[in-house]
Amino acid sequence: MVPVLLLGLVLVLVGEGGVVTTTTTTTTTVPLSRAQPGWTVASSSARGVMVDYRDENVGGTVFRVLRLRARTTLLRWHGGSLDPPGVATLPPDAGPSIDWASEGRAGVVAVFNGGFKKSAYAGGSASDGVTLVALVPGDMTLAINAAGHWAMGIWGSKGFPAAGFGAISYRQNLGPLILHGALTTATSPADFRAWGSVYPSGTLTSRSGLGVDKRGNLLYAAAIGKVDVAQLATALLRAGAVTAMELDINPFWLVLGAARTALHAPGAFPVQLAYSEHDPSIYETGWQRDFFVAMAEPGPWACTWASPGLRPGVSGAQAQPLALVGPQCRAKLRELAARNHATTTTK
Repeated sequence: MVPVLLLGLVLVLVGEGGVVTTTTTTTTTVPLSRAQPGWTVASSSARGVMVDYRDENVGGTVFRVLRLRARTTLLRWHGGSLDPPGVATLPPDAGPSIDWASEGRAGVVAVFNGGFKKSAYAGGSASDGVTLVALVPGDMTLAINAAGHWAMGIWGSKGFPAAGFGAISYRQNLGPLILHGALTTATSPADFRAWGSVYPSGTLTSRSGLGVDKRGNLLYAAAIGKVDVAQLATALLRAGAVTAMELDINPFWLVLGAARTALHAPGAFPVQLAYSEHDPSIYETGWQRDFFVAMAEPGPWACTWASPGLRPGVSGAQAQPLALVGPQCRAKLRELAARNHATTTTK
């Protein structure tokens, strides 16, 4: 069974199969985000699957691939306590730890590492109206808007981000691994120097990357071990990526975690990256490098989490706390009020 909505407004849902529009004169069936063979479900909600994962074996190296479903999750980017520099100028919602006051209200379902250090000159970053590192034309870029939706493309290319996208965060990291559903020529062994400085030396190291599939879902892939960039790109391609970029490399920096249920306070992330040197709980209290936080959308399709967005003509930091938006948010507001009351009475 799938839910049927009859709404007194126009609602547009994007991802996992296109756009569905409902109006006061049309009753539209919105399909749940369903489980898929070959993927293990990490967490689900009333909308269906939020996060799932699988392992991809590429040339003897096993990659953990985590998928965020586009219609059931939202995303935020955080600066680290040490890198990118200038993180102190960011509001708390983009600081070096999960913002439980805002992101915890929605419920955290996954966390994973960001890109290279500023000193690597691998691209720029900006969030909440603050540019930490200047954006570089030609670099692969992940953009995130006020609704927590994501888009990936080459900075400076026509149509990216799309008109009206309203990005509040940007994170770049080198050039493209995958474009138009195919590996780029830059992933060939001859170009290994373009993909980061390997510790301690050589061409092989632990690597992570990020991609978007044809349904708009976000894919994170990583492996700890002796990995070349072509293996990473192939893992993302096999998982369905049509566009992809590399994230951080070297074993100390690769950290992944996914929860079984949405976390509203610090808790466990049992789905992890094998042999990672850190538990993903580091993101709960503060980490020195940038990272991403994925959260759960509310159950009703006509209720979403969103932040205010950046005001035109305003310079400097603009905090982006999440709030519920939509005509079907009443039940979620009651749930939050009850949770707050229970927390207060037990203190």
